[in-house]
Amino acid sequence: MTRKKSTVYLDERADLRLEAEARRRGVSKAELMRIFLDEGLLRSGEREPLPPLPKFSSGRAMTVEEMDEAIYQSMKRRAEKR
Repeated sequence: MTRKKSTVYLDERADLRLEAEARRRGVSKAELMRIFLDEGLLRSGEREPLPPLPKFSSGRAMTVEEMDEAIYQSMKRRAEKR
C-alpha cells in the first residue's frame, strides 16, 4: 500500500504526550499517529448503521444458489461500507 504525506499541526502538550507514548511503545511518532488514526476510523465506522440483510419474498421460492448469491452480495455491500 502506498503512503501519502500529510501535515498535522499539534499543540506542544499533545506533541509531548505523543512523543512519550511513542517512546513507551517503541515506535515512531508517525507510526503511532497512523495507529491512532486507524483505530479512530474503525470506531467511527462501527457507529454507522449497516443495511439490513435481504428479505426473501420474491413471490416464488428461491433456489439455494439464489439465496447464497443474495446473501453474498449483501455481505459484500456491508463490508465495502466499513
